[in-house]
Amino acid sequence: MNILFVCSVYHPVTGGAQDPIDQLGAELVTRGHRVDVLTRHVPPTTPTREVRNGVRVHRVPNTVLPSDFRALSDELREFVREVHRPDVIHVVGLRRPLPLVAELLARLWGVPVIQTVGGYDIPDVVDPDPRLVWLTGRDLVLPAMRRADLLNAASDDLARQTELLLGDRAPVPTLYVGIDHGLFADAEPHRDASAWGPYVLSLRRLEPAKSVDRTIEALDHLRDEIPELCLVVAGDGSERAALEEYTERLGLSSRVHFVGEVPLEEAASLLRSAFATVVASKSEGGGLVNIEAQAAGCPVIATRAGGIGEYLGGESGAMYVDAPDGALIADALRALWNGPEARARLVEDARLLSERLSTRTLAVEYAELYAELAAGHRAREFVPWEAIGAALWEDLALPEGRAPTLDAPWRAPLAVEELVLSTADKEFRALGPGAERFYYLAWSSGVSTERLGEVCAYVLRATRELPGETVAAGLEHAADWGRFDIESCLSYVRD
Repeated sequence: MNILFVCSVYHPVTGGAQDPIDQLGAELVTRGHRVDVLTRHVPPTTPTREVRNGVRVHRVPNTVLPSDFRALSDELREFVREVHRPDVIHVVGLRRPLPLVAELLARLWGVPVIQTVGGYDIPDVVDPDPRLVWLTGRDLVLPAMRRADLLNAASDDLARQTELLLGDRAPVPTLYVGIDHGLFADAEPHRDASAWGPYVLSLRRLEPAKSVDRTIEALDHLRDEIPELCLVVAGDGSERAALEEYTERLGLSSRVHFVGEVPLEEAASLLRSAFATVVASKSEGGGLVNIEAQAAGCPVIATRAGGIGEYLGGESGAMYVDAPDGALIADALRALWNGPEARARLVEDARLLSERLSTRTLAVEYAELYAELAAGHRAREFVPWEAIGAALWEDLALPEGRAPTLDAPWRAPLAVEELVLSTADKEFRALGPGAERFYYLAWSSGVSTERLGEVCAYVLRATRELPGETVAAGLEHAADWGRFDIESCLSYVRD
């Protein structure tokens, strides 16, 4: 089969749905399938085209402004010419604008499209952060979800939340994602493990819902009782500066090591050497880090939020805490420290549970699903639901010999862009395209022009010593995560 994965981000970015697709794609190639990936060009230092583990990766620019979409149409026409027509398109990570692009391509080629909902893709009933991301792209993403030939979710918990969002698509089935089990099971100890001594690992994005501050608090509770135990924080995000300040305020700077984002191979080594890892989330779609830890022989201390329990395999797969609370996490760490035999049993039970979510096992199920969907598919026409999608369709469909239906399709979207950006301060716009994308996304997410003006003016005053391209890049990154408040903007710019 020819399979096209559409992902909002991909390798070398780690820590999300892109990891299992990177691994699944390589496994499908070894089984004789052709696999292509269409993704955003993030980070910009990566090549536009490359072959990775037999998978052909195609990167297109980040598109926010209508003028970005107009430029994207040229990229997509080239993509259509060079890629083999797929039998199925699978969207993993429903972030703007690629679900719209997948729908366009599926109708152009007459093939089915699958969409898998992951963490942060839809609003969460507990965590406010995913809603911020959702608001930046809901007009493109929600209608695309309604049109998918198969809509599923990466956990039962996400399936329930998807049903709340799109009741007409219920029931929403679950399609689990997996890990390269061998990568974690066979990982070597981390090069710094002996220098650090016994350590607890926090391997996650540094965002409020991940509760990394509660893990730091747990270490504070144990500072005198287990003085040799330290904490390694691997990951980055909007909370990093605040977490470093909190660590310093507690007097734990010598025992808490912030190492930033790490490649997947290094993450495996960190888990292999850790005394335990803590996943004290307030919400979580599934949490692949839990399975990765199990495979690496690292005990997991976790809350039961979202799909965590599903992926861990139930009560025997981890030591659970009832809430993201420093004292409760400290109790769990104390129990593991004082009970080496119980810790060893937990490691053994968890390692066996992790094998069920090996990519090698799941690849068979995925291939069977793709074949079934392709065999029963009936082609249908693309039905635009907004002006940008209609204009993109005209640009894609005309070279295929289809009759035009619109006169000057880009006129209205480009007029809206100019109208919106005309309300921005000229000095702010002069920072570069990233600043304009920030402004446009904030407006489209419902931020008032008055409030936007206040944020932009403050950012300009606070970043005068920084290069304009640095400020613009930070603002664009903040916008990707739906962060339009002053504090978050400055955090992304400075990071």
